Amino acid sequence: MPATSSPPADKLDSVQLLRAIAATAVVIFHVPLFRNGAWGVDIFFVISGFIMALVTAQSKRHFFAKRVIRVVPLYWLGTLGVFAIALLLPNLLDNTTADWPGLIKSLLFIPYQKGEFVQPLLYLGWTLNYEMFFYLVFALSMAVSQRHRLLVCSSVLLALVALGKGLTPESVLGEFYTSDILAEFALGMGCYVLYMRTQAWRNAGPAPGVRVALVLLGVAAIACMPFTAPLEPWLGRIGCWGLPATVAFLGLVHGLAGVRLPAILVLLGDASYSLYLFHPYVMKVFNKVFHVLDTPGALAYLITPVAIGLCYLMAISMYRLVELPMTQWLRWVFLDRPRNARPYEQAL
Repeated sequence: MPATSSPPADKLDSVQLLRAIAATAVVIFHVPLFRNGAWGVDIFFVISGFIMALVTAQSKRHFFAKRVIRVVPLYWLGTLGVFAIALLLPNLLDNTTADWPGLIKSLLFIPYQKGEFVQPLLYLGWTLNYEMFFYLVFALSMAVSQRHRLLVCSSVLLALVALGKGLTPESVLGEFYTSDILAEFALGMGCYVLYMRTQAWRNAGPAPGVRVALVLLGVAAIACMPFTAPLEPWLGRIGCWGLPATVAFLGLVHGLAGVRLPAILVLLGDASYSLYLFHPYVMKVFNKVFHVLDTPGALAYLITPVAIGLCYLMAISMYRLVELPMTQWLRWVFLDRPRNARPYEQAL
């Protein structure tokens, strides 16, 4: 494809930047010295709501199959890898055991209690339980009405959140699927509605001063998120991190409209899924070798960027060598392959 070609509508450079920021925040959260960055998940959920609205604006064809191909294979690969390590080399893991019922529930995106947390074998996969649930609700909403899919889906998600606030369910599934974090998908869909209503303004080209103001607003929203955790008992997760994530998204996506960002930032956004899923294990191996990340001191602060850099390197390698080829192959096999292709043609 020529270098001058426009990027696909669902791959805005600004969104890839936000993905890179969100994944990096979660990486930092898993550095013992900091333990701050859980709000990266909230940015991811807002992005997800926006992207699902964007990619289904013209067609709902193969929606759920595309989401499964995008999310499931890499997650299953990681889950089976962790299970194999727990089965064969359990000393390498802290609290994860080769639990067969847990494996089945993990692969099927069924939340279950593991110790004091509700998380699968690949423990950051807890967010994928929400993602897959959102995709299911979104697909059903499109079946009800393609035109009003965002309204239907948002209404269902917000009704579940309200139900959780009113009934405070005690079961694992009841509590999990009525969490206020579900509302962040609705916020992302709201971002899409605003994005489409500003299309003429974006196409005309925002004034430089307006661009700067919007970018600064987005940066300020992200900068405040590490400090809002103490407000969660009063504001809930949606008020503490969901709303700032929404402001950050709107500010950066509109402020950077039409701007091509450095390729490395876009690449980190591309690799953000691999980075998100697998960085804890890079951190764990790194710390087992050097024993510095959990020990306060100058050396720990100096070596932390090296560990984060290794996480980036792992993610980019995983994305280019595994995630992208696997996703492209599965899409070709199940979605794009010509139905009348002969066997020898299919093998090429």
